[in-house]
Amino acid sequence: MASLRDNDTLRGRMLHWAPAALSLAAALTLGLYFALRTYEVDLGVYLRLGGRYVFTSHLYSFTLPNTGLLFTYPPFAALLFAPWQRAFATVHAVQLSWTLANLAALVALLALTLRIVKPGLGRASTTRFALVLTMPALLLNPVFLTVGFGQINLVVVLLVMWDLLTARRIGRFEVPVGVATGLAAAVKLTPLIFIPYLFLTGRARGARNALLAFASCGLVTFAVSPQSSVDYWTKALFDPARTATSVLTPGLSFISNQSLWSLVMRLHHGSVSAAIMVPVLVAVAAAGVWLAASAHRRSSPMLGVLVCATTCLIVSPVTWAHHMVWVVPAILWLALAEDRPRHGRALAVGAGVLFWSAPIWWVPHDRVLGLRLNAWQLVAGNSFFLATVLFMSGVAVHVTRRNRALLAQAGGVHSFVRTRRTMGRNVSRGSLG
Repeated sequence: MASLRDNDTLRGRMLHWAPAALSLAAALTLGLYFALRTYEVDLGVYLRLGGRYVFTSHLYSFTLPNTGLLFTYPPFAALLFAPWQRAFATVHAVQLSWTLANLAALVALLALTLRIVKPGLGRASTTRFALVLTMPALLLNPVFLTVGFGQINLVVVLLVMWDLLTARRIGRFEVPVGVATGLAAAVKLTPLIFIPYLFLTGRARGARNALLAFASCGLVTFAVSPQSSVDYWTKALFDPARTATSVLTPGLSFISNQSLWSLVMRLHHGSVSAAIMVPVLVAVAAAGVWLAASAHRRSSPMLGVLVCATTCLIVSPVTWAHHMVWVVPAILWLALAEDRPRHGRALAVGAGVLFWSAPIWWVPHDRVLGLRLNAWQLVAGNSFFLATVLFMSGVAVHVTRRNRALLAQAGGVHSFVRTRRTMGRNVSRGSLG
Protein backbone atom coordinates (compact mmCIF):
# COMPACT_ATOMS: atom_id res chain seq x y z
CA MET A 1 0.00 0.00 0.00
CA ALA A 2 2.82 2.38 0.88
CA SER A 3 4.47 1.67 -2.47
CA LEU A 4 1.27 2.45 -4.35
CA ARG A 5 0.87 5.64 -2.39
CA ASP A 6 4.45 6.66 -3.18
CA ASN A 7 3.89 5.93 -6.87
CA ASP A 8 0.75 8.07 -6.87
CA THR A 9 2.65 10.90 -5.19
CA LEU A 10 5.49 10.68 -7.73
CA ARG A 11 3.02 10.56 -10.61
CA GLY A 12 1.21 13.59 -9.19
CA ARG A 13 4.45 15.58 -8.91
CA MET A 14 5.43 14.67 -12.46
CA LEU A 15 2.04 15.81 -13.77
CA HIS A 16 2.32 18.95 -11.64
CA TRP A 17 5.65 19.86 -13.22
CA ALA A 18 4.91 18.54 -16.73
CA PRO A 19 3.79 21.93 -18.21
CA ALA A 20 6.96 23.55 -16.83
CA ALA A 21 9.16 20.83 -18.30
CA LEU A 22 7.44 21.03 -21.70
CA SER A 23 7.71 24.81 -21.83
CA LEU A 24 11.39 24.76 -20.91
CA ALA A 25 12.10 21.98 -23.43
CA ALA A 26 10.38 23.95 -26.20
CA ALA A 27 12.34 27.10 -25.31
CA LEU A 28 15.63 25.18 -25.29
CA THR A 29 14.79 23.63 -28.66
CA LEU A 30 14.13 27.03 -30.20
CA GLY A 31 17.28 28.38 -28.57
CA LEU A 32 19.33 25.54 -30.02
CA TYR A 33 17.93 26.37 -33.45
CA PHE A 34 19.00 30.00 -33.06
CA ALA A 35 22.47 29.00 -31.86
CA LEU A 36 23.26 26.24 -34.35
CA ARG A 37 21.25 27.07 -37.46
CA THR A 38 21.28 30.89 -37.67
CA TYR A 39 23.78 33.72 -37.36
CA GLU A 40 23.14 35.85 -34.25
CA VAL A 41 24.15 39.10 -35.89
CA ASP A 42 24.20 41.38 -32.84
CA LEU A 43 26.35 38.90 -30.96
CA GLY A 44 28.68 39.16 -33.93
CA VAL A 45 28.83 42.93 -33.35
CA TYR A 46 29.63 42.42 -29.65
CA LEU A 47 32.40 39.90 -30.33
CA ARG A 48 33.85 40.46 -33.81
CA LEU A 49 33.86 44.24 -33.38
CA GLY A 50 33.66 45.00 -29.66
CA GLY A 51 35.69 42.16 -28.21
CA ARG A 52 38.28 42.22 -30.98
CA TYR A 53 38.91 45.95 -31.41
CA VAL A 54 38.32 47.42 -27.94
CA PHE A 55 42.07 47.86 -27.39
CA THR A 56 42.63 49.50 -30.78
CA SER A 57 41.68 52.77 -32.45
CA HIS A 58 39.24 51.01 -34.81
CA LEU A 59 36.38 50.09 -32.43
CA TYR A 60 33.98 52.71 -33.82
CA SER A 61 35.14 52.69 -37.42
CA PHE A 62 35.14 49.05 -38.54
CA THR A 63 31.89 47.42 -39.72
CA LEU A 64 30.69 43.84 -39.38
CA PRO A 65 31.28 42.03 -42.70
CA ASN A 66 28.24 41.57 -44.98
CA THR A 67 25.99 43.72 -42.77
CA GLY A 68 27.53 47.19 -42.50
CA LEU A 69 26.73 47.19 -38.75
CA LEU A 70 28.88 49.39 -36.52
CA PHE A 71 29.67 48.98 -32.84
CA THR A 72 27.43 51.51 -31.07
CA TYR A 73 27.67 50.65 -27.36
CA PRO A 74 29.90 52.27 -24.73
CA PRO A 75 33.47 50.91 -24.78
CA PHE A 76 32.90 49.20 -21.41
CA ALA A 77 30.51 46.79 -23.18
CA ALA A 78 33.27 45.92 -25.64
CA LEU A 79 35.66 45.36 -22.72
CA LEU A 80 33.23 42.86 -21.16
CA PHE A 81 33.00 40.90 -24.39
CA ALA A 82 36.76 40.76 -24.99
CA PRO A 83 37.17 37.55 -22.91
CA TRP A 84 34.23 35.94 -24.74
CA GLN A 85 35.85 36.71 -28.08
CA ARG A 86 38.99 34.87 -27.02
CA ALA A 87 37.39 31.99 -25.10
CA PHE A 88 35.49 30.27 -27.92
CA ALA A 89 37.01 28.66 -30.98
CA THR A 90 33.86 28.58 -33.16
CA VAL A 91 30.85 30.79 -33.84
CA HIS A 92 28.45 28.01 -32.86
CA ALA A 93 30.14 27.52 -29.51
CA VAL A 94 29.85 31.15 -28.49
CA GLN A 95 26.30 31.42 -29.87
CA LEU A 96 25.23 28.36 -27.91
CA SER A 97 26.74 29.73 -24.69
CA TRP A 98 25.18 33.18 -25.13
CA THR A 99 21.78 31.74 -26.11
CA LEU A 100 21.71 29.60 -22.96
CA ALA A 101 22.70 32.67 -20.94
CA ASN A 102 19.83 34.63 -22.51
CA LEU A 103 17.33 31.86 -21.73
CA ALA A 104 18.61 31.72 -18.15
CA ALA A 105 18.15 35.50 -17.91
CA LEU A 106 14.59 35.13 -19.21
CA VAL A 107 13.72 32.49 -16.60
CA ALA A 108 15.35 34.62 -13.89
CA LEU A 109 13.41 37.70 -15.05
CA LEU A 110 10.13 35.78 -14.95
CA ALA A 111 10.87 34.38 -11.48
CA LEU A 112 11.96 37.79 -10.17
CA THR A 113 8.84 39.49 -11.51
CA LEU A 114 6.58 36.79 -10.06
CA ARG A 115 8.20 37.22 -6.63
CA ILE A 116 7.55 40.96 -6.83
CA VAL A 117 3.93 40.90 -8.05
CA LYS A 118 2.91 37.76 -6.10
CA PRO A 119 5.06 37.75 -2.95
CA GLY A 120 2.83 35.11 -1.36
CA LEU A 121 3.91 32.42 -3.81
CA GLY A 122 6.33 29.86 -2.44
CA ARG A 123 9.72 29.34 -4.01
CA ALA A 124 8.71 26.09 -5.72
CA SER A 125 5.52 27.60 -7.15
CA THR A 126 7.41 30.67 -8.37
CA THR A 127 9.98 28.50 -10.13
CA ARG A 128 7.32 26.28 -11.67
CA PHE A 129 5.26 29.20 -12.98
CA ALA A 130 8.39 30.92 -14.33
CA LEU A 131 9.25 27.77 -16.29
CA VAL A 132 5.67 27.41 -17.54
CA LEU A 133 5.83 30.98 -18.87
CA THR A 134 9.27 30.63 -20.49
CA MET A 135 8.10 29.53 -23.94
CA PRO A 136 5.15 31.97 -24.14
CA ALA A 137 7.50 34.78 -23.08
CA LEU A 138 10.11 33.71 -25.63
CA LEU A 139 7.49 34.01 -28.39
CA LEU A 140 6.83 37.67 -27.57
CA ASN A 141 8.42 39.48 -30.50
CA PRO A 142 10.89 41.62 -28.48
CA VAL A 143 12.14 38.55 -26.59
CA PHE A 144 12.20 36.39 -29.72
CA LEU A 145 14.33 38.98 -31.52
CA THR A 146 16.59 39.51 -28.51
CA VAL A 147 17.45 35.82 -28.29
CA GLY A 148 17.57 35.37 -32.06
CA PHE A 149 19.94 38.32 -32.56
CA GLY A 150 22.08 37.43 -29.55
CA GLN A 151 21.19 40.75 -27.89
CA ILE A 152 21.85 41.83 -24.29
CA ASN A 153 18.48 43.42 -23.42
CA LEU A 154 17.25 40.69 -21.05
CA VAL A 155 20.41 40.96 -18.96
CA VAL A 156 20.07 44.76 -18.73
CA VAL A 157 16.41 44.58 -17.63
CA LEU A 158 17.23 41.87 -15.09
CA LEU A 159 20.03 43.97 -13.58
CA VAL A 160 17.83 47.05 -13.21
CA MET A 161 14.88 45.20 -11.69
CA TRP A 162 17.10 43.23 -9.31
CA ASP A 163 18.71 46.49 -8.23
CA LEU A 164 15.61 48.65 -7.76
CA LEU A 165 13.00 46.12 -6.64
CA THR A 166 14.75 43.54 -4.45
CA ALA A 167 17.01 43.36 -1.40
CA ARG A 168 20.03 42.92 -3.76
CA ARG A 169 21.61 40.12 -1.73
CA ILE A 170 24.47 37.96 -2.97
CA GLY A 171 24.88 35.43 -0.20
CA ARG A 172 25.27 37.45 2.99
CA PHE A 173 26.41 40.56 1.14
CA GLU A 174 23.94 43.32 0.27
CA VAL A 175 24.85 45.29 -2.85
CA PRO A 176 24.13 49.03 -2.39
CA VAL A 177 21.13 50.26 -4.36
CA GLY A 178 22.05 51.87 -7.67
CA VAL A 179 25.27 49.96 -8.32
CA ALA A 180 23.75 47.38 -10.67
CA THR A 181 21.82 50.09 -12.52
CA GLY A 182 25.05 52.04 -13.03
CA LEU A 183 26.73 48.89 -14.32
CA ALA A 184 23.85 48.28 -16.74
CA ALA A 185 24.10 51.87 -17.97
CA ALA A 186 27.83 51.42 -18.61
CA VAL A 187 26.92 48.57 -20.96
CA LYS A 188 23.89 50.28 -22.54
CA LEU A 189 23.19 53.95 -21.79
CA THR A 190 19.40 53.75 -21.51
CA PRO A 191 19.30 52.83 -17.76
CA LEU A 192 20.69 56.32 -17.02
CA ILE A 193 17.08 57.50 -16.96
CA PHE A 194 16.68 55.71 -13.61
CA ILE A 195 19.10 58.14 -11.94
CA PRO A 196 16.66 61.11 -11.83
CA TYR A 197 13.93 58.59 -10.97
CA LEU A 198 15.94 57.53 -7.91
CA PHE A 199 16.30 61.19 -6.88
CA LEU A 200 12.57 61.87 -7.24
CA THR A 201 11.66 58.78 -5.21
CA GLY A 202 13.82 59.87 -2.30
CA ARG A 203 16.79 57.58 -2.95
CA ALA A 204 19.53 60.15 -3.52
CA ARG A 205 22.16 57.72 -2.25
CA GLY A 206 21.06 55.18 -4.86
CA ALA A 207 21.30 57.81 -7.60
CA ARG A 208 24.80 58.70 -6.39
CA ASN A 209 25.82 55.03 -6.35
CA ALA A 210 24.53 54.58 -9.90
CA LEU A 211 26.52 57.60 -11.10
CA LEU A 212 29.66 56.42 -9.32
CA ALA A 213 29.36 52.89 -10.73
CA PHE A 214 28.75 54.26 -14.23
CA ALA A 215 31.68 56.67 -14.00
CA SER A 216 33.97 54.01 -12.53
CA CYS A 217 33.29 51.68 -15.45
CA GLY A 218 34.06 54.53 -17.84
CA LEU A 219 37.33 55.36 -16.07
CA VAL A 220 38.44 51.73 -16.08
CA THR A 221 37.75 51.52 -19.81
CA PHE A 222 39.58 54.79 -20.45
CA ALA A 223 42.61 53.46 -18.58
CA VAL A 224 42.88 50.33 -20.75
CA SER A 225 41.48 51.72 -24.02
CA PRO A 226 41.83 55.53 -24.13
CA GLN A 227 41.39 55.97 -27.89
CA SER A 228 38.14 53.98 -28.01
CA SER A 229 36.81 55.95 -25.04
CA VAL A 230 37.63 59.30 -26.63
CA ASP A 231 36.06 58.22 -29.93
CA TYR A 232 32.84 57.17 -28.21
CA TRP A 233 32.35 60.12 -25.87
CA THR A 234 33.27 62.77 -28.45
CA LYS A 235 31.86 61.32 -31.70
CA ALA A 236 29.96 58.04 -31.76
CA LEU A 237 27.61 58.94 -28.88
CA PHE A 238 26.25 61.95 -30.79
CA ASP A 239 25.46 60.05 -33.98
CA PRO A 240 22.33 57.93 -33.38
CA ALA A 241 22.12 57.18 -37.10
CA ARG A 242 25.14 54.85 -36.59
CA THR A 243 22.75 52.26 -35.16
CA ALA A 244 20.58 52.31 -38.27
CA THR A 245 23.11 52.63 -41.06
CA SER A 246 23.41 49.09 -42.39
CA VAL A 247 21.98 46.59 -44.83
CA LEU A 248 19.73 45.18 -42.08
CA THR A 249 18.42 48.45 -40.63
CA PRO A 250 18.02 51.04 -43.40
CA GLY A 251 17.71 54.30 -41.48
CA LEU A 252 16.08 55.57 -38.29
CA SER A 253 12.66 55.34 -39.94
CA PHE A 254 13.01 51.54 -40.21
CA ILE A 255 9.81 50.02 -38.86
CA SER A 256 11.58 48.22 -36.02
CA ASN A 257 12.39 51.62 -34.50
CA GLN A 258 9.36 52.23 -32.28
CA SER A 259 10.43 55.53 -30.70
CA LEU A 260 8.61 58.87 -30.74
CA TRP A 261 11.15 60.34 -33.15
CA SER A 262 10.70 57.52 -35.67
CA LEU A 263 6.90 57.80 -35.38
CA VAL A 264 7.08 61.50 -36.26
CA MET A 265 9.32 60.68 -39.22
CA ARG A 266 6.81 58.15 -40.54
CA LEU A 267 3.89 60.50 -40.02
CA HIS A 268 5.84 63.31 -41.70
CA HIS A 269 6.98 60.94 -44.48
CA GLY A 270 10.49 62.28 -44.13
CA SER A 271 13.25 63.34 -41.75
CA VAL A 272 12.54 65.73 -38.86
CA SER A 273 15.03 68.26 -37.52
CA ALA A 274 16.77 67.55 -34.23
CA ALA A 275 16.14 71.21 -33.31
CA ILE A 276 12.42 70.38 -33.23
CA MET A 277 12.58 66.90 -31.72
CA VAL A 278 15.15 67.30 -28.94
CA PRO A 279 13.13 69.84 -26.87
CA VAL A 280 10.03 67.66 -27.31
CA LEU A 281 11.89 64.56 -26.17
CA VAL A 282 13.33 66.35 -23.15
CA ALA A 283 9.85 67.54 -22.12
CA VAL A 284 8.35 64.06 -22.58
CA ALA A 285 11.22 62.51 -20.61
CA ALA A 286 10.70 64.93 -17.72
CA ALA A 287 6.95 64.25 -17.65
CA GLY A 288 7.52 60.51 -17.84
CA VAL A 289 10.01 60.41 -14.97
CA TRP A 290 7.66 62.56 -12.87
CA LEU A 291 4.82 60.12 -13.62
CA ALA A 292 7.10 57.22 -12.71
CA ALA A 293 7.85 58.81 -9.33
CA SER A 294 4.13 59.40 -8.76
CA ALA A 295 3.38 55.76 -9.64
CA HIS A 296 6.09 54.67 -7.19
CA ARG A 297 4.48 56.65 -4.37
CA ARG A 298 0.80 56.11 -5.18
CA SER A 299 0.78 52.59 -6.56
CA SER A 300 3.96 50.49 -6.24
CA PRO A 301 7.72 50.61 -6.88
CA MET A 302 7.17 47.98 -9.58
CA LEU A 303 4.87 50.29 -11.53
CA GLY A 304 7.28 53.17 -11.04
CA VAL A 305 10.12 51.18 -12.63
CA LEU A 306 7.89 50.08 -15.53
CA VAL A 307 6.81 53.67 -16.23
CA CYS A 308 10.39 54.94 -16.11
CA ALA A 309 11.51 52.19 -18.51
CA THR A 310 8.60 52.94 -20.85
CA THR A 311 9.54 56.62 -20.83
CA CYS A 312 13.02 55.67 -21.97
CA LEU A 313 11.59 53.53 -24.80
CA ILE A 314 9.50 56.49 -25.98
CA VAL A 315 12.16 59.21 -25.89
CA SER A 316 15.24 57.27 -27.02
CA PRO A 317 16.11 58.15 -30.63
CA VAL A 318 16.44 54.44 -31.33
CA THR A 319 14.07 51.91 -29.76
CA TRP A 320 14.31 48.73 -31.79
CA ALA A 321 11.55 46.20 -31.23
CA HIS A 322 14.00 43.95 -29.39
CA HIS A 323 14.63 46.71 -26.84
CA MET A 324 11.03 46.36 -25.65
CA VAL A 325 11.57 43.24 -23.53
CA TRP A 326 10.14 45.29 -20.64
CA VAL A 327 6.83 43.96 -21.95
CA VAL A 328 7.51 40.74 -19.98
CA PRO A 329 7.30 42.28 -16.48
CA ALA A 330 4.63 44.73 -17.68
CA ILE A 331 2.29 41.90 -18.70
CA LEU A 332 2.83 40.08 -15.41
CA TRP A 333 2.12 43.29 -13.48
CA LEU A 334 -1.11 43.84 -15.42
CA ALA A 335 -2.19 40.25 -14.83
CA LEU A 336 -1.16 39.55 -11.25
CA ALA A 337 -0.15 42.58 -9.18
CA GLU A 338 -2.33 43.77 -6.33
CA ASP A 339 -2.21 47.35 -7.61
CA ARG A 340 -3.12 46.41 -11.19
CA PRO A 341 -5.95 48.38 -12.86
CA ARG A 342 -9.53 47.15 -12.84
CA HIS A 343 -9.29 45.41 -16.21
CA GLY A 344 -5.63 44.51 -15.84
CA ARG A 345 -5.96 40.88 -16.85
CA ALA A 346 -7.81 41.75 -20.05
CA LEU A 347 -5.13 44.32 -20.83
CA ALA A 348 -2.44 41.72 -20.18
CA VAL A 349 -4.08 39.37 -22.67
CA GLY A 350 -4.33 42.19 -25.21
CA ALA A 351 -0.66 43.09 -24.74
CA GLY A 352 0.30 39.46 -25.15
CA VAL A 353 -1.66 39.12 -28.39
CA LEU A 354 -0.16 42.35 -29.74
CA PHE A 355 3.44 41.42 -29.01
CA TRP A 356 2.95 37.82 -30.15
CA SER A 357 1.39 38.82 -33.46
CA ALA A 358 3.76 41.80 -33.99
CA PRO A 359 1.73 43.89 -36.50
CA ILE A 360 4.74 46.16 -37.06
CA TRP A 361 6.08 43.51 -39.45
CA TRP A 362 2.85 43.34 -41.48
CA VAL A 363 3.68 46.53 -43.39
CA PRO A 364 6.37 47.38 -45.98
CA HIS A 365 9.58 48.16 -44.15
CA ASP A 366 12.46 48.85 -46.48
CA ARG A 367 14.29 52.19 -46.67
CA VAL A 368 11.78 53.93 -48.97
CA LEU A 369 8.42 52.28 -48.33
CA GLY A 370 8.73 52.76 -44.55
CA LEU A 371 8.13 56.48 -45.11
CA ARG A 372 5.16 55.98 -47.45
CA LEU A 373 2.72 54.09 -45.25
CA ASN A 374 -1.01 54.71 -45.58
CA ALA A 375 -3.38 55.18 -42.64
CA TRP A 376 -3.92 51.54 -41.63
CA GLN A 377 -0.25 50.76 -42.21
CA LEU A 378 0.73 53.61 -39.91
CA VAL A 379 -1.46 52.13 -37.15
CA ALA A 380 -0.08 48.62 -37.60
CA GLY A 381 3.49 49.74 -38.21
CA ASN A 382 3.56 51.87 -35.04
CA SER A 383 1.48 49.53 -32.88
CA PHE A 384 4.27 48.81 -30.38
CA PHE A 385 4.79 52.55 -29.87
CA LEU A 386 1.04 53.09 -29.55
CA ALA A 387 0.97 50.38 -26.88
CA THR A 388 3.54 52.33 -24.84
CA VAL A 389 1.43 55.49 -25.15
CA LEU A 390 -1.69 53.59 -24.09
CA PHE A 391 0.19 52.17 -21.11
CA MET A 392 1.43 55.59 -20.01
CA SER A 393 -2.02 57.15 -20.44
CA GLY A 394 -3.60 54.33 -18.45
CA VAL A 395 -1.03 54.73 -15.68
CA ALA A 396 -1.72 58.48 -15.52
CA VAL A 397 -5.44 57.76 -15.01
CA HIS A 398 -4.65 54.94 -12.58
CA VAL A 399 -2.36 57.12 -10.47
CA THR A 400 -4.83 60.03 -10.51
CA ARG A 401 -7.64 57.79 -9.26
CA ARG A 402 -5.48 56.32 -6.51
CA ASN A 403 -4.39 59.83 -5.53
CA ARG A 404 -8.00 60.99 -5.27
CA ALA A 405 -8.91 57.92 -3.24
CA LEU A 406 -6.04 58.60 -0.85
CA LEU A 407 -7.03 62.25 -0.55
CA ALA A 408 -10.64 61.29 0.09
CA GLN A 409 -9.53 58.81 2.72
CA ALA A 410 -7.30 61.41 4.30
CA GLY A 411 -10.16 63.91 4.16
CA GLY A 412 -12.43 61.40 5.88
CA VAL A 413 -9.89 60.85 8.63
CA HIS A 414 -9.42 64.59 9.10
CA SER A 415 -13.20 65.09 9.20
CA PHE A 416 -13.50 62.34 11.80
CA VAL A 417 -10.74 63.93 13.91
CA ARG A 418 -12.37 67.36 13.62
CA THR A 419 -15.75 65.89 14.69
CA ARG A 420 -14.20 64.16 17.70
CA ARG A 421 -12.51 67.41 18.72
CA THR A 422 -15.80 69.35 18.42
CA MET A 423 -17.61 66.70 20.45
CA GLY A 424 -14.90 66.90 23.09
CA ARG A 425 -15.25 70.66 23.38
CA ASN A 426 -19.05 70.39 23.61
CA VAL A 427 -18.85 67.74 26.32
CA SER A 428 -16.46 69.89 28.33
CA ARG A 429 -18.99 72.74 28.04
CA GLY A 430 -21.93 70.53 29.06
CA SER A 431 -23.77 71.19 25.80
CA LEU A 432 -24.39 67.56 24.81
CA GLY A 433 -27.29 65.53 26.06
